[in-house]
Amino acid sequence: MRIVFVGSEATPFAKTGGLADVLGSLPQALAKRGLDVELILPMHRTIKRQYLDQATFLEAFEIPIHTKQEYVGVYQLTHGKVKITLIDNDYYFGARDTLYGHYDDGERYGYFNQAVLATIDKRKIYPDILHLHDWQTGLIPFYLDTQYQTNLAFASVKTVFTIHNIAYQGHFDTGVLPYLNAPEDARLMFDGHVNFLKTGIATADRVTTVSKTYAEELMHEAYAEGMHTVLNVRRRDFIGIMNGIDPEQFDPRRDSDIAHNYGLNNYVQGKRENKQTLIDAFNLVEEDTPLIGVVSRLTEAKGFPIVEGVLEKFLENRHLRFVLLGSGEADIEGYFDALSRHYPSRVAVHFGYSDALARQIYAASDFFLMPSRTEPCGLAQLIAMRYGTLPIVHETGGLKDSVLPYNKYTHDGTGFSFFDYTPEALSSVLQHALALYRDTKRHRQLIRRVMKEDFGWDRSAMRYVRLYHDILEA
Repeated sequence: MRIVFVGSEATPFAKTGGLADVLGSLPQALAKRGLDVELILPMHRTIKRQYLDQATFLEAFEIPIHTKQEYVGVYQLTHGKVKITLIDNDYYFGARDTLYGHYDDGERYGYFNQAVLATIDKRKIYPDILHLHDWQTGLIPFYLDTQYQTNLAFASVKTVFTIHNIAYQGHFDTGVLPYLNAPEDARLMFDGHVNFLKTGIATADRVTTVSKTYAEELMHEAYAEGMHTVLNVRRRDFIGIMNGIDPEQFDPRRDSDIAHNYGLNNYVQGKRENKQTLIDAFNLVEEDTPLIGVVSRLTEAKGFPIVEGVLEKFLENRHLRFVLLGSGEADIEGYFDALSRHYPSRVAVHFGYSDALARQIYAASDFFLMPSRTEPCGLAQLIAMRYGTLPIVHETGGLKDSVLPYNKYTHDGTGFSFFDYTPEALSSVLQHALALYRDTKRHRQLIRRVMKEDFGWDRSAMRYVRLYHDILEA
């Protein structure tokens, strides 16, 4: 079976978020199962700088974009077991430092969608499945139904469209239509705008998202950012498949970015030494209180409004220490900056992102806080558990699917969760977590349990394989 993944970012080539982690690991997991897997990406400037000398030039041609002819350069390299095909165009991708947020993003990714299909057609190597990811690839099924409708070579090609986060939809003014080489087709439009995500949902053969609970949530107006009506039409063709993580990439036994490596046989000492390293680095107070870690974008959707106020009560009472890595909305950054200045020996913040620091936080923390109002899947809680750090999460999306609430009577569970999205509910679950921390025996039992959890891609990859077979046999 030949599968071609298409997306806008993938580790280690280019990354802004969890989409890159998925596209960096899921194709590899499928290739290990014997599938013929290729990944097509734009050649962003960051990719060109780091990987051009490793790539082989395959061909170049032009495609029409409105009134002009645009260059398409095709390069390829191999990463692991996956062929990586890079679409080169300096005007759209090679001359910009950032992947998104440009005034002409609609034109840029409209070009990319057309260039992907033109590249496949030029090479005459057609996939069984085109697996498309997020709004940046949402026009491809539409083009198959229009521009390539009479091309018999594409007749048997099926499409899967995966929604990683419904909040990012790629909606643009209708002025972009000429650059998409498309009329004002109802399948392209939503609420008076061209909407790439809606187009993908409406025109792909199957639609998936990144957890079972998130798929259920997206049927409802409160979660779906306006897309619930479109998704309900596709209900029979829509499923949630939980993301995984690469267990080799995230392994505290071998991770070179953490201060002290450890596994199940020495996790008590290993986590203690990593904790001491992080405390020393940020000059936090020496005491026997738990360290709560956060690695996150600092946005309202990530739950920080309910953290404000709750956290201070625990800091005032000297019940915990807190370390945060992330960046985002100015008011949230301002709150944590002020908090760190008020409690300099208990609160440490680092605005920005560092993969090495993130890994040290995973390894050093006792608890990992993810109070997200909404979370399609979440990977951070999976990584935290891999490093023996107990998650504290709001029961939404993939957080609900991956964290079983700890039961203090039966001692079942893999972490702590709260259902009501309120400061009171968060405060209560923090108290339960701190109580477990003081029970050394039970605390260590739970750490061992979460470190044994398997959040690799095996199960999810097999679900995708079954989905591909179902589509091809339908």
